[in-house]
Amino acid sequence: MATINTISRSVKYGLHFAAAWPGAPLSALYKLYWVIIFSVFHIQQYNYLIKHYKFHTLIEIIDNVGICLAFSLVCIRLLIAWTHQNLLRNILSTMEKDCQKYAIIDTNNVISKTAHWSYRSTTIIISISVISTVFYAIGVFSSPEISATTHRKLLLKMDLPFDTDKSPVFELVVFAQYFYQATSAFVYGLFTAFLLMLVLHVGCQIDIICQTLLETPYKSEKQLKCFISRHQEIIIFAKKIEKLFTYIALTQLVANTLITCCLGYLTVISLRINSGFAMFVKCVVFYMACCLDAFVYCFAGEYLSIKVSKY
Repeated sequence: MATINTISRSVKYGLHFAAAWPGAPLSALYKLYWVIIFSVFHIQQYNYLIKHYKFHTLIEIIDNVGICLAFSLVCIRLLIAWTHQNLLRNILSTMEKDCQKYAIIDTNNVISKTAHWSYRSTTIIISISVISTVFYAIGVFSSPEISATTHRKLLLKMDLPFDTDKSPVFELVVFAQYFYQATSAFVYGLFTAFLLMLVLHVGCQIDIICQTLLETPYKSEKQLKCFISRHQEIIIFAKKIEKLFTYIALTQLVANTLITCCLGYLTVISLRINSGFAMFVKCVVFYMACCLDAFVYCFAGEYLSIKVSKY
């Protein structure tokens, strides 16, 4: 019988796809995919933004800046994960060992309960990020600007070196852009879900050690040293999480502040103009995903503080 652990399957498969799971098969192929797709599409996005900012209205500029920053944030998270493979391997192996080693004293099934909530919550976070791309596409292609122009509008604004107005080139480009956007949104939500999974694991281990201390009377000095050693292991594990997510959290704070400001502005403007429904649909779920991302980072610190102070 396989031991239950707190590593969410959603996060596990996501880290495989992001080429961040240590020693995963096809990791080099996935990494090549991300390098190529960001080299082609992301550069074209910023190229379009730089070339056309003088000719666009403030709304168009803010819209372009917001979506470009979101993709930049994904790129930074991938680079940090790739450069911290040893730390990632250590964190994931520690999680597996903790669940195997302390399942015997887990009389209240804390590990299985945490695994259940970890899988549910991480799946919801990743799903919201991916769903936001569907609403973004609906908002773009339902915009009244499309019928008012002679050019076919792409999902993501880019200056490509070939004519995209003709079929089937237009359909292929739009499909490639959506695949790029959906996979990037998947990774955007993945690292937020990964942080939540790690924090829930720490909380689970704190609960196990505290319940054991409360239920098992003090018998020997050796037993006390064992609990102290376990407490130190949890602290070391928490420091590893901090080391991995320090720069991710820093870039998230800066980028998400700008992104939420851009999306908030567009959402408010969409309520005040006649043709604003398409813009509202495009921004509202994306805004929710960004707010959820910020909420998880705030929740992580508060959750651990409550766990420590509770006992």
